[in-house]
Amino acid sequence: MIPTYLEQLIHQGKAEHKTFSGAVAENLVLTVPDKTYAIIYEYWYKPLLTNAGKTASPTNPLDCAELIQFVNFFNADGFNSYWHEIQPDYINKQSAAFATENPASGGSFYLPASKQTDYRTCYIKTNRDLSIYFTQLNPDDLSLTTGAVPAIDPLNNWFGYADPLLLITQLISGYHNNNTLIANYEPLQNFITQQIIPAARPDFVNQMFTIPFYGGAITSPASYAGAGTSALGKARAQHFQCNYVLVNAENPKNLI
Repeated sequence: MIPTYLEQLIHQGKAEHKTFSGAVAENLVLTVPDKTYAIIYEYWYKPLLTNAGKTASPTNPLDCAELIQFVNFFNADGFNSYWHEIQPDYINKQSAAFATENPASGGSFYLPASKQTDYRTCYIKTNRDLSIYFTQLNPDDLSLTTGAVPAIDPLNNWFGYADPLLLITQLISGYHNNNTLIANYEPLQNFITQQIIPAARPDFVNQMFTIPFYGGAITSPASYAGAGTSALGKARAQHFQCNYVLVNAENPKNLI
C-alpha cells in the first residue's frame, strides 16, 4: 500500500504515481529524470522457471541454484537485495487432455503446481537511474567454518535470559545452562563471540545474495526462451513489476 505522505504529495500535484515492469531481461533500468527522485514502495516478482513446459518423460533435472532467487536494486546511491524462495513443485499435464499451444508437447509436460509470484513491500529511494537485476544461488557447495564476530557495541558473551528461578540442573526447552553464571540460559551453542562464516561478514562479498560474476547469474534467455515469439519461453522467464512515486523536486539532503 502506498505510504500516506506520498499519496498526499500526489494529491497536491507534487508527485506522480508510476508503475515499472519488465521480463525476460537479466537487467532492467528504471530511469529517473533530473531534479526528481523516486521512492519504490512495493514490487512483484515471478521467478525464472526453466523446467516449466518441459516434457515430463524423460524427467528433467532440477537445478537447485534456481530455488533461491534475488531481486537486486543497485546504483551509486546504494544496494538493496531481496531473496525469494522458489517452490520446486511441478505437476504433469497430458497434452491430449490439456490444450497446449506454442509449442505443442508430445506426451506430457511440467507446469508449476502452486503460485510462484511473490509480493514484497520495500522502501527504496533514488534520485538517479536504478539498475534492477536478478540472480540465483551460486552452484558451488557451501563450506562452513567458525570465526570471530566483528567488533560490535555492546558485546555480550552470552545471548539468553537471566532468571534466578530457573534450576541450574535442568535444560529448559533446549536451552543450554551455564554453570559459571548460574542464572543465564543460552539458546546458542557457542559464545556470541563466535559466528559461522561465510555469509555473516558485513561486506559486499560474503553476504547471502549472489552477483553474476561470482556464479549467481540467471540463466540466459537464449537457452530457454526459444526462437521467435515463443510464449513458452516468456512464461518460463522471470517477470518483475514495481509501483513507485516520482516526486517532482530535488532530493532533500536530509532524506536518506
